[in-house]
Amino acid sequence: MRMAISVQEKERMKLSGRSKAVLCAALHRCAVALAAAVLAGSASHADPSSQQPATVVFVCLHGSVKSVMAAAHFNRIAKERQLPFVAVARGVDPDSEIPASIRQGLARDGLAPADEVPHALTADEASAATTVFAFDEVPSDRKGNATVTYWRNVPPASKDYSAARDAIVRRVEEAAASLTSRR
Repeated sequence: MRMAISVQEKERMKLSGRSKAVLCAALHRCAVALAAAVLAGSASHADPSSQQPATVVFVCLHGSVKSVMAAAHFNRIAKERQLPFVAVARGVDPDSEIPASIRQGLARDGLAPADEVPHALTADEASAATTVFAFDEVPSDRKGNATVTYWRNVPPASKDYSAARDAIVRRVEEAAASLTSRR
């Protein structure tokens, strides 16, 4: 649809050559980012024809401890085994930061959190995920249409990082093997 623009408006809208180049480059970056976001969102489920990894969501109450540990270890395993999955950590009631003790524990394991700050789980994200694993109860308004697999009885990492890590890694190994066999 074409709109009529007055001569005065055209004069006001004239840009220098450099301004046009900067504007065009910015618009191009926005278009590329938008396309990538749309593709990533539509490829969350395991789609054999997709080049995007499918998303696995780990959820704990505050999105800052167990889910962060699980996502970091899952991503390590997926990378080592060249699996088409990427894990994210989410919380029901997210903390404002990931505790230093968890960052330090992951660093000793040669890992780092996928995100710098915890994020809340959304129903859309849960619905789009290949699978959702939770350490704590996920409210029904956050589940979307996802089936949540609960991982109970994991020791608190704040008291014993190693025991929590070992329990989480055992479950993550089983999850990775299960997801691989479903492909």
